[in-house]
Amino acid sequence: MNESWEGFAQRMQRLNPLFELGRGMEVGELKPHIQTILMQVLLTIFYRELNDDDHRRKSDIKYMVEDSIKQMKLLGDEKQIERITSGLLYQGKEEYSKPFEALYYDEIRQSWETQVFRYVTMDELYTNLEMGGSIVYKLTDVSQEMIFMSREMAEEFSITIEQLYSMQLIKNGNFRKATRNLDHLISRVNRLMAKEFSFQKEMINNPKILLMEEEMQRADNRTEIEKQFEEEKNHFRTISSMIEKTKRRNEEDDLIQNELILLQEKIGHTRQLHDRFAKLVIQNISYEMKLKAENPSLFWETSLVSFREHIYENWFMKEGVSSFNHVEKVLSPLFSPKNEFILPLDWIWGEQEFDEKQLTETLAEEEEKESVTHQRVTNWNSVIKAWSYVFQYLQTYGEFSLADLSTLPLEIQDLWFEESETIDLWMMFDKKPLKVQVLHRKEETLSDEREILLYKLMQEYPQFQVFEGLKIYTEFDYRAEPFLWYQMKITPFKICVKEEK
Repeated sequence: MNESWEGFAQRMQRLNPLFELGRGMEVGELKPHIQTILMQVLLTIFYRELNDDDHRRKSDIKYMVEDSIKQMKLLGDEKQIERITSGLLYQGKEEYSKPFEALYYDEIRQSWETQVFRYVTMDELYTNLEMGGSIVYKLTDVSQEMIFMSREMAEEFSITIEQLYSMQLIKNGNFRKATRNLDHLISRVNRLMAKEFSFQKEMINNPKILLMEEEMQRADNRTEIEKQFEEEKNHFRTISSMIEKTKRRNEEDDLIQNELILLQEKIGHTRQLHDRFAKLVIQNISYEMKLKAENPSLFWETSLVSFREHIYENWFMKEGVSSFNHVEKVLSPLFSPKNEFILPLDWIWGEQEFDEKQLTETLAEEEEKESVTHQRVTNWNSVIKAWSYVFQYLQTYGEFSLADLSTLPLEIQDLWFEESETIDLWMMFDKKPLKVQVLHRKEETLSDEREILLYKLMQEYPQFQVFEGLKIYTEFDYRAEPFLWYQMKITPFKICVKEEK
């Protein structure tokens, strides 16, 4: 593929929100300036979020729009201001609160895909709907990306890179810019800390999240994480030392002294946030290790469905029941006084009686017949053709349920009964999650039936090479009703795919 196509889809997904900002709004003479106004509003929300200012409700955003219009020496009436405000929060009518959508071309799948995004979302930390409060908004990652891009950076910086960038600015005497850059670092740390708090809460309420959130399991590399935090602390010490030296060199320049004082205060605040974040991460790692040590049974590989986990813990304990009839319906088969009829023992032995003479004659006839053994060979063309429809759905929607097979055209459903291995492979996916790594291997080195299937699919249908490196796993809805499909009673589960982090 031409190098100009490399990463094309990712580039477009970064640019689409910028292209769509304010698009389609009917705001009269303000239309040529709509993107500038909205960008200023996003920056205002960004800095208020950064400074823990909760004045980010819809009424506050409306005031931001009005203030931006005035600052830019433009004129706008109440209707235009209201339209611009609502156009930042959702697409279309307010009652639907629809997210924004934009098309982009995926060079790997060679198809047009739809990107769904929002510019702002509810800030759960400050919103209290239970007490009758209104929604407090914060920027989404999409909007944060736009702000970082406006700094001519392709991606959001890590903590370490932000620190190094600040050092370079201080060396060059750009103290004011260094202070502004620390705002981005504070935002980065705040976001990571919020994510860490959320994970801590989930881990306490449901320890089994550690099985699902594999990217959060950091107990094995705790030493590396602590080393990384120590390096970042050293960077802060270096920045503080650089500021002190610069202050001594410019003692007589009041303007520089004032800028350095502001920078020093900002560094102090950032260091405190970083230390809190580091402490929280290490605390969560310690709690994770404690959970694994004290409750090893939580992390043993289990079967697909269990009464205690799926019915009692994940349903009754977590969600409760609206009626006791539901409890009775679940428990009654376990404690029903109506026992199934069982044949008496002598009846069972009676079933085993046979005519010895008839048996001897039958065996003699069988010996006369020539015994021919036919080795059965799997027709993989049929198997991969049937499975290709499943992986088309996975490629588009990220999941496919066994129940959906019954909705496919009949000629496609028939494929699933040509070879017994086709159905058997479905049950193979109930094993551990599979990280797909088959593209550059030889078929004879593959022992997992799922890998063999994926290898053959990729050879036959190159578009499925996009699954290389992704993680395939199963999800089970413990309340799903079994369904009948070609005289087979099946409990459905989903095959899902996600990017391995």
